[in-house]
Amino acid sequence: MVPKVAGSSPVNRPIFIKGLKVTFIQSLLLGIMQGLSEFFPISSSAHLKLLKIFFHLSENSDFHMLDLTCHMGTLITSIFYLRKEIIKAFFSKKDLMHIFLAILPLIPIYLLTKNIRSYLSQDRFLGFFLLFTSLILFASSYIAKKQIQIRSTSKIKDVLLIGCMQTLALIPGISRSASTITAANIRGWKLTDSIKFSYLLAIPTIIGGTIIETLKEIKSSSFTNEISISSYVIAFLSSLIVGFFAIRIIFSIKDAKKLKYFAYYLAVVGITTLIFINF
Repeated sequence: MVPKVAGSSPVNRPIFIKGLKVTFIQSLLLGIMQGLSEFFPISSSAHLKLLKIFFHLSENSDFHMLDLTCHMGTLITSIFYLRKEIIKAFFSKKDLMHIFLAILPLIPIYLLTKNIRSYLSQDRFLGFFLLFTSLILFASSYIAKKQIQIRSTSKIKDVLLIGCMQTLALIPGISRSASTITAANIRGWKLTDSIKFSYLLAIPTIIGGTIIETLKEIKSSSFTNEISISSYVIAFLSSLIVGFFAIRIIFSIKDAKKLKYFAYYLAVVGITTLIFINF
């Protein structure tokens, strides 16, 4: 359902195109939300979905494209921030193999679970999966608190576990970074290394996913192209700029015990979402 927009207010007036479905403020806030939630382990897909529910924005192809535009902003932020690590990985067969192995579980899960993912992506499940991510982060914090050190006997086992955990993020509400960072922590990685590998892994994953989803939405008969270019630009730039500050914050965290603060936040948001959507 499209929200009623008062054309007399500069803040609420749609941008450039008559009958436009998204306002300047909505585009800006969607970009800001993506910039924060992509790099904080709180599930960007869930937060974008919640914001669209709040704004009464429909889940059609146009808004899926706006979501992808927001993701492109944070993708460029990741590439810029991790540019040295990316260049280093390109010249290391070992690093490339580890990234490839971590991506590998995602391919069959994505292809074989379409119906399951579609069912679990319903709004009524969103709160449950936010709470699940909260539990993942509490587990990561607990591991750090108990100072459990598991000496990995195989780096291949590490990256395969991380890759398997990443597949959970195909469901809105389960954070990719929370899942992968926790998996690395379980295998005894330092938090800095866990975060770095998580976001290195995200780059090819997001690029591949964006290409697939963009082609799918362009071919979709429901794509109307009613959102103006300016809205895409606003969402893109805000996600890129806010993402740059957010990624600096997450990389400044050196103690996994501090992840519990994100867990507390998700517990509150998850419970609130359950009540708001289901009752």
